Amino acid sequence: MSADVKTDQPADAGAPFAVSIQNKLRSVDRALESWLAAHGVTFLRYALAMVFFWFGIVKPFGVSPANPVVETGIFFLPFDIFFPVLGWWEAVVGVGLLFKRTIRFAVYLMVFQMLGTMIPLFSAPSMTFSQFPFIPTAIGAYIIKNWVLLSSGLVVLAKVDLEDDR
Repeated sequence: MSADVKTDQPADAGAPFAVSIQNKLRSVDRALESWLAAHGVTFLRYALAMVFFWFGIVKPFGVSPANPVVETGIFFLPFDIFFPVLGWWEAVVGVGLLFKRTIRFAVYLMVFQMLGTMIPLFSAPSMTFSQFPFIPTAIGAYIIKNWVLLSSGLVVLAKVDLEDDR
């Protein structure tokens, strides 16, 4: 036995509740967006500082997984001198990103260093690609991800420049 249930409420009675939830979510989203606009680049700067310091500081102590990549890519300097210098350079970039007064210098050092990291893509394509130029090896992917770090540094520098103009 089936019966149609009739109610006095219209079919869209739940709509005001849904609209209320949607408005609250929109309000939270706007507040989060505003907070991220104010603080997101600072978080990015600190993340970059951590990555550069951490990846850099292990190089002078000879425990970096990047040893073979850098050794293959750097054929114009003695590796035993170059690699520790590179590590300290990266550590300086990391520390420089922590302080507003040194951000510009740190990003310039980072850009120079990051462009250098791309050398193995061209000097050792057999090590960086299993099928050039479309399928990177793990080492190639490790190098290619540096474009994200480089772009992040440029965003940080742009934000600093904008703040300086105010």
